[in-house]
Amino acid sequence: MRLSSGDRLLDIGCGWGGLLCHAARHYGVKAHGVTLSKEQYDYCQDKIAREGLAGQVTVELRDYRTLDQAEACDKIAQIEMFEHVGIDNHDRHFLQMHKLLRSRGLYLHQASTRMATRDLSKFRKPTQYQKVITRFIFPGGEFDYIGLSTTNLERLGFEVHDVEAMREHYIPTLRAWGERLHANQVAAIAEAGAQKCRLWAMYFTLFAFAFERNTVSVFQTLASKRRRGPSGLPLNRESLYRQD
Repeated sequence: MRLSSGDRLLDIGCGWGGLLCHAARHYGVKAHGVTLSKEQYDYCQDKIAREGLAGQVTVELRDYRTLDQAEACDKIAQIEMFEHVGIDNHDRHFLQMHKLLRSRGLYLHQASTRMATRDLSKFRKPTQYQKVITRFIFPGGEFDYIGLSTTNLERLGFEVHDVEAMREHYIPTLRAWGERLHANQVAAIAEAGAQKCRLWAMYFTLFAFAFERNTVSVFQTLASKRRRGPSGLPLNRESLYRQD
């Protein structure tokens, strides 16, 4: 996102505040997050206070679709909230991002995806594993495919600058999550119950194999509002991986 001091960063579905606080601490941005989870909201408020970032990082318990200040953000991040939006609501999502982002601002879109089917009319027919995941892990969740993501971005007023496949990153990520759950299983069972802990342990293991087998993927896509003339971004990809 090429964050710089003074940027107004919005994190849609900000989770536990990790990105917000990291961006504020290391890049000097003024960060704002929205979440629908009261537990995440309370945790973020405590985290912001602990890290001395009050005034620089703020969080709201709010539906992002109700944000209405046009061009209020220099940068917007959406990290794996998109899977909960549903394909029927994609247009509304991207139009909201377009409304909130200033001209020359950048939108980072990270989402897990499925492989496109040869016959796209059959893409939304749920497989057996999807039925299990949407029933027990992500109720109402729905993956798209990367071609649909980029098509919708272009169709709804964005220019796509970069698409990075991160599928193989998620294999060790899911294994690490599983190992941490196992290492903290006593506390986890006390918090969530044995049945739910077993369910999530199984999910971490099965999805590590899914990413390894290439039946599921994940991409980071960088876009800006489409406009005439130069984008202002570098002509090569080296700057994307610079070490600050």
